[in-house]
Amino acid sequence: MKGMNAKRPAVFLTIALLFFGAQKPRAQAPNFEPRFESDGRLDAPIFELPQIDAQKFARAALVASGADEGRTERHLKALDALWAELSQRLDGIGMEEGAEKILSFMYEKILRKYNFDQTRVDLTMDTGVYNCVSSSILFMYFCKRADIPVCAVETPRHAFCMIFAENGAIDVETTNPYGVNPGKTRGQDLGGGKTQWITVPAKDYAGRHQVDDRRAIGMVYNNRIVQLQKKRLNAQSVGLAIDAYQVQGKSVLARSDLELCVGNAASDLISGGREQEAIDFLKGAEERFGPCDNWSKKIQTAFHNLLLKKANSLPYKEALAELDANKENLLPRDYAELKEYVYLLNSQKAAQKHDWPAAIERAKVGLEEFPQSKRLLNFKNAFTQNWAADFHNAAADLYNAGKKEEAVAKIKEGLAALPQNKILLSDLEKMSK
Repeated sequence: MKGMNAKRPAVFLTIALLFFGAQKPRAQAPNFEPRFESDGRLDAPIFELPQIDAQKFARAALVASGADEGRTERHLKALDALWAELSQRLDGIGMEEGAEKILSFMYEKILRKYNFDQTRVDLTMDTGVYNCVSSSILFMYFCKRADIPVCAVETPRHAFCMIFAENGAIDVETTNPYGVNPGKTRGQDLGGGKTQWITVPAKDYAGRHQVDDRRAIGMVYNNRIVQLQKKRLNAQSVGLAIDAYQVQGKSVLARSDLELCVGNAASDLISGGREQEAIDFLKGAEERFGPCDNWSKKIQTAFHNLLLKKANSLPYKEALAELDANKENLLPRDYAELKEYVYLLNSQKAAQKHDWPAAIERAKVGLEEFPQSKRLLNFKNAFTQNWAADFHNAAADLYNAGKKEEAVAKIKEGLAALPQNKILLSDLEKMSK
């Protein structure tokens, strides 16, 4: 008989279920201890109002900068001494001229070098290095001491100040020593009868908006948080975000930043394979700050990945029980996907041992719950063909060894298990000729 010497290889199907979250797992520091309480040095009652007096404003800005208590007190004393010197230059002049004197004094006594990222007021006091936020904070402090009404102005990528002088509101670019009333030309006496005329260009910033004192301090926190995010130190950003939330009177914007920082820290845990820690961390955040849709989704993601691990490590029935026990923690589609996966995995484990009857039966059990599952149907069909191939190959060996009757018996045995199987029916027809 032609064709019985041809062997049929078994077909194996693989299954894959993706872990949710970051695409590339990142190493996570073993000690994950984000601070959940606000800095005790923050004077909570002062943040109930949008305006803060000069001394408390400076203290809060130094705390926001990360200065310890010793450095904070030292810098407050230094600011007091600077104010005592500056105040002597402000007698009998208007608010705009007073602002000019304040800004000029800052560049004479404090500000030395601009750095885009240097938002910490304590470091500005120590080194003279500043950016738009740290220089604005110092300018606001001195204006408050001088009783010049002042506020911060925020744009998507910049910050400056605005004073409310006798003739109306005036912008102040604190990153320039001549930044009061940009667009105005002013003369600088060079001596010897010479004058240098200076104009700081006025800019029409898109998205500019006035912010209160609380948000001004919040910008210090935000810039520090951004620096931590660039270094992927997301856990450390959580405590700063909580402080910023407290300082800004629990505003909607501060809440959004807090949610983002907590979510990023949780994502680091999830991508590092520490799902249970992520779940506990996020639930702790919800207990302290209330529900958050983003946190809930990450909890579901962590449960999904955790249960996927258990599906791969636990016996079949235990995996199903674990999945059912956590059904409420998963989205319906994730629960269904994971349960289908458990059935697929159970079927595949039998197939890996060439136990085709068990592999087929397990796929059928899954199809009873998921009758539309193409993957389970493909498993059942592929493993059925593999079982038929085993009968075919055994019969071919017998037939080629001259044992035709035994070969026919083997095919009939196969047809008893797999009635109407086309491979075995074809074999039986060929043997009958």
